[in-house]
Amino acid sequence: MTCARMISRYLLVILAVLALALVAAPAAAQEIGPRVIQPGETIEVGSEPLVLDLINLRNADTFNPVTELRHYRDDDPTKQVVKVIGVPNDDRFTISAHTLNGQYGRYYAYSDKDGLLRQNNIIFTPVPTVTPKETETTATGAETPAGTPVTATATTTAAPTQAPLQGLIAIAAIGICGLLAATGKR
Repeated sequence: MTCARMISRYLLVILAVLALALVAAPAAAQEIGPRVIQPGETIEVGSEPLVLDLINLRNADTFNPVTELRHYRDDDPTKQVVKVIGVPNDDRFTISAHTLNGQYGRYYAYSDKDGLLRQNNIIFTPVPTVTPKETETTATGAETPAGTPVTATATTTAAPTQAPLQGLIAIAAIGICGLLAATGKR
């Protein structure tokens, strides 16, 4: 009797640890490290902060750190600077749509020691938004008592698709743990 209780308790603990691991794994996988950026790359920026590694934008000869990203009028570095974003640490730089404040486009790397690095630039674009698509439009014709036709159109829009619940497996594992605990007490 004692041996059966011990086995069910160990099984319950193992399933609980498995459930916690399944819940924590997606969160841990998202923050693996900064995204390494290459010169000329296009980066989609949304409301969620992105962590970027800008080391490849450095001058290859001196390897001095990038201290600013500069956006010029008409993407022409000979024209006026429109926006300057300070880069305190170029190997772990965080950016979001709030940082850009709607000023997307080509940004050139700048180093305090090397100056403007014209060949090392990146393009920031907004993340495309998903809009519902029209799936079906139907027209119905009816006549009023006076005999004049009335046409009405009905448009249905497709509901946006949703990603499956991330913790569904963990919830199922916790439910199984609860069932085992309940049967173990009997």
